[in-house]
Amino acid sequence: MVRESGKAVSQPSGKEQISRFPCHFSWLRAKQRGQILVIMTGGLFVLIGFVGLAFDLGNVRNSRRQMQNAADAAAVAAAQALGNGGDYNAAAQQAAAQNGFTSGQRTAISSYPVSITTATPSGGSYSGNAQALQVTISQLQQTYFLRVLGINSLAVTTGAVGLARSGTACIYSLDPASNGAFSMNGNITVNSSCGILVDSNSSSGLTVNGNINITDTFTGVVGNFSANGNVAFTPSPNAGIAAFADPLAGLAAPTVPTCTQAATNKVGSLSVTSTQTINPGVYPGGVSVSGIFGTVTFNGGAWGNAISTNGIGSIVLNPGQYQNGGGAGNSLAINGNTTVTMNAGQYTFCGPVNLNGNTSPATLSPGFYYGGISINGNQTIQFNPGLYVLGGGGLSINGNTSSMSGTGVTFYNTTGLGGYKAIKLNGNTQTNLSAPTTGSLQGILFFQDRSIPTSGPGSIVNGNSASTFDGALYFPTTTVTYNGNSSINGYTILVAYDIVWNGNSTVGNNYSSLANGSPIKNGLLVQ
Repeated sequence: MVRESGKAVSQPSGKEQISRFPCHFSWLRAKQRGQILVIMTGGLFVLIGFVGLAFDLGNVRNSRRQMQNAADAAAVAAAQALGNGGDYNAAAQQAAAQNGFTSGQRTAISSYPVSITTATPSGGSYSGNAQALQVTISQLQQTYFLRVLGINSLAVTTGAVGLARSGTACIYSLDPASNGAFSMNGNITVNSSCGILVDSNSSSGLTVNGNINITDTFTGVVGNFSANGNVAFTPSPNAGIAAFADPLAGLAAPTVPTCTQAATNKVGSLSVTSTQTINPGVYPGGVSVSGIFGTVTFNGGAWGNAISTNGIGSIVLNPGQYQNGGGAGNSLAINGNTTVTMNAGQYTFCGPVNLNGNTSPATLSPGFYYGGISINGNQTIQFNPGLYVLGGGGLSINGNTSSMSGTGVTFYNTTGLGGYKAIKLNGNTQTNLSAPTTGSLQGILFFQDRSIPTSGPGSIVNGNSASTFDGALYFPTTTVTYNGNSSINGYTILVAYDIVWNGNSTVGNNYSSLANGSPIKNGLLVQ
């Protein structure tokens, strides 16, 4: 008994105290179970968060990897298009789409739209480089488990930089299906400092027969090749390469002038038999120069209808229009032992230009040749620098033309008077031609109108062992039969629908004379 504040309080017995402990521990165990439940629930949410994070980040990594592959391909395509004068933005979009990312559309791994931009790099090693392009691809990637935490999407962005550089191939056959799209027959040795590409998917797209020795940097054919005889490739050709497009497809064609015949302003005809300088006039009967006439100079202006010579002497032409009066007749016909000089400037010939006999030397100037140029006989021909637009008639060199030369020249061959005619450089002629080194047509020596059908007549570009062709011979829809060389430290590019190679050749790839390097560009992934 215990007395408290004057009152007696009884103490519980030991047995009673012990009997209360189970109640105390029961309450404690219940409390502990509640805490464990809270901890386990919280831990479960954390675990779900980590699992969801791992899953969703795995999807993002997979998406980024695919997106980077697309950006790399797009940057290379854009840079190549930039170098070749094409639509680099369209090239980037197409390459990205081929790799699963189309601008403005969803993908297989995300329902959000894709964004693709192409621009000159604004940072990094190629910042501001006009020959470089940066492609950036971005897209939101939806999440799955992370939505529990309120995260519905994650942004993914990748980028790549492509650089335009001179192409490593210089011979291209564009025919996609024919046997022998590129063919060699006979005893031929070719040494090329660059590669050969054949787009034909035929099992014999590249065909070589005879004693053939080809040494280049690489040979590739979409289909396969066939070889018969004593044939050696160094290195061996690669079959089954990817199909490729025209590498000069982005090159802008020159503007083709028109030929409007001037009205006659004289009567009768004009006959010249002695040295003199004459003023322009359009005679309904034309102008003739004959006899031993010395030197006759034609002042600039409109001349017609047709100028012809037959005799011994020299004629000097000045820039202007020389016409045939309509029809298919010649605008200028030189015969006999007559030398011809066209002073520098632009010319329009409304009718074919025909040089026959011993007109050596003959100096021609750039302009519009409506009806083409035909040269026959024992001649020495010099082309002044500039663009020669052949509107029908083509360019035909036959006979014993001893030499033909021209520096900084481009021949654009299209249809016109007499229909489309090919380039025909025949005979044992030493031909030394080189393309412009600057301007929109730098590096382009021959350029065939792309609208000519593949059934159009093929061209022949042949020369003797001393002949050189420095520039691109571009015949995208017709066949070219070729036998020529590059100059020492020069270059040659041959792009044609079908190619027949029929002689020994040395092909160079030194583009140092060109302001922008090779007119054919490859894209290089640099960043």
